[in-house]
Amino acid sequence: MTLGLMQPYLFPYLGYFQLMRHVDTYVFYENVQYMRQGWVNRNRLYTNIKKNETHYFTFAVVKDDYKKGINERYYSNLKADCEKLRRILYQSYKNASNFEEAYTVIDQALQFENNNVAYFNMNANYLIARYMGIDTQITCMERIKDKGFWDNYYRLDYESKVIYICRFFQGQRYVNAIGGASLYHKKAFLDNNIELKFIKMDDIVYPQFEGEFTPNLSIIDVIMHNKIDSIKLLLDRYQIIE
Repeated sequence: MTLGLMQPYLFPYLGYFQLMRHVDTYVFYENVQYMRQGWVNRNRLYTNIKKNETHYFTFAVVKDDYKKGINERYYSNLKADCEKLRRILYQSYKNASNFEEAYTVIDQALQFENNNVAYFNMNANYLIARYMGIDTQITCMERIKDKGFWDNYYRLDYESKVIYICRFFQGQRYVNAIGGASLYHKKAFLDNNIELKFIKMDDIVYPQFEGEFTPNLSIIDVIMHNKIDSIKLLLDRYQIIE
């Protein structure tokens, strides 16, 4: 069984969903520390097509102890931030080829009223994944109710925790985003009978707006510009690396 494990980011880029599609079981890693200036509460979209400009959209998070996990943090202005994102989508993407269908999916995600950062993001990513035809088994860390698991988990360092999670889910192969290549050691996984692989997205270009193509925008940009058949083809554009 192949396992994927990632933090629940806010409307992440296409590569996030490529990993989700590739694995057999995908686990949202929502109990890890929330990092400011990361991708948990922000992403990029077009905001000015005529000037070919992209900008970050950000959902404000309540200030709290920096050591708290993503699942312990809360959006401070969720309703207003969702409404602002709706306006950006309408103003910037109303002429996109798949606007109506994509907007319906995103709007459904934005109607989720729980302002817990992890729950909101996980729900949004789940809805988008299912819309794109990803049928991977999707779960999260909070669904592990085994007390013995957690007693051992909190004694481990980061890499050992990932290996421990793989063993819990009986994963023989762990696949991580290519950016994680510097975090993990192949031998540590092999010593636990787990293959370590990394996924790298191909150089992808799809019909966007006029002007130079901008890669690695939020998944919102992908589904705004592509019908579902094209999206499924894009999801398969990657390489698995040792």
